[in-house]
Amino acid sequence: MRKKASREQERRFQMKIKNIPLSRPSITEKEIKQVTEVLMSGHLTTGLKVTEFEENMSNYLGKGIYSAGLNSCTAGLYLSLLACGVGEGDEVIVPTWTFAATAHVVYWTGAKPVLCDVKEDSLNLDETLLERLVTPKTKVIIPVHFAGFPCEMDSIMTLARNHNLYVIEDAAHAIGTKYKGKNIGAIGDATVFSFYATKNLACGEGGMVVSKNKKLIQQVKKTLYFGINKEAYKKHEGKGRWFYDIESMGYKFNLDNIHAAIGLSQLEKLDPMNERRRYIAHLYKDGLDKRIVLPKDSKEHLHSYHLFYIRVDKSIISRDELALKLQEKNIGSSVHFIPLHKHSFYQKRFSKQQFPVADRIHDEVLSIPMFPDMSNEDVAYVIENINGILRKAL
Repeated sequence: MRKKASREQERRFQMKIKNIPLSRPSITEKEIKQVTEVLMSGHLTTGLKVTEFEENMSNYLGKGIYSAGLNSCTAGLYLSLLACGVGEGDEVIVPTWTFAATAHVVYWTGAKPVLCDVKEDSLNLDETLLERLVTPKTKVIIPVHFAGFPCEMDSIMTLARNHNLYVIEDAAHAIGTKYKGKNIGAIGDATVFSFYATKNLACGEGGMVVSKNKKLIQQVKKTLYFGINKEAYKKHEGKGRWFYDIESMGYKFNLDNIHAAIGLSQLEKLDPMNERRRYIAHLYKDGLDKRIVLPKDSKEHLHSYHLFYIRVDKSIISRDELALKLQEKNIGSSVHFIPLHKHSFYQKRFSKQQFPVADRIHDEVLSIPMFPDMSNEDVAYVIENINGILRKAL
């Protein structure tokens, strides 16, 4: 007669057949209802839902913040650069540890990105290197709050003010992050968020520029839809609401009501979702093998944990081998990021520069599953398998 499996054996069997992606948006009936309402209204493109989303975001970030919704964070970075007057012959400092969008948008303006190395403990831009990178051509610094941990904004803002520079924060990972009690979005001259499908606030696509500078946001809004002033009909009595005026060069970067509707629901539960991310990070830090280097955190700031990355000792197992073994266990992982200067497009342009920190650790970093709907059992499954792989590798 077959012996009855113990509760522990049953638990382990269940854990073996899990399938845990790197990320998954937290979608409920509320998001579905919001989108259905938009679909039934017949007004699918930019409209009242976008305005409501912008207003709610401003209220979330604090008094005196203005917001402009767009179809991507990339569009927001580009229009923010233009609003700061960046153009041909200018330079913009960006970290090498970021996605291509952060630097590509600089080239789009005709300016030149200047790459900066990062700090080993956070993978954020190393603010101590900025002074030597500033030249008479420098116009903007773009700090990237990698994985949801804030850059050292006090130092960055002080240096920027001393050199009359703008600071545009790339906060694609950092909605809900706080720096010394201040919301990311209420510090730099402009801050740009991403609402891509994998982000903490996930609309599928979308982004938003926020700023305390009302004129900057007005400029962004003028350029996000072909330079059209939709309020122009108010200035021309006797004309219908069809009237519009193209006041400047513009682009097709507008956010639509469908994505804004999802964003409204996501924003309502953003803080609880981020709190769940922080708890998952706590479980990881408690459970993972002590030989693994874990992300930096600080009681001084509030980490939003868009990503949870680990660094593995190459003498035990390579990062790539670990990723493959996790894949065999149906555990998603990825690499964030391949530093910009490692890509062929940028190698030709930065071949003479040195980035010792990024070079030393870029092949040790692996992002592991992190999303609010992960159960504690999911987290335990990831921990058990990572620890088991390391044990077998010794």
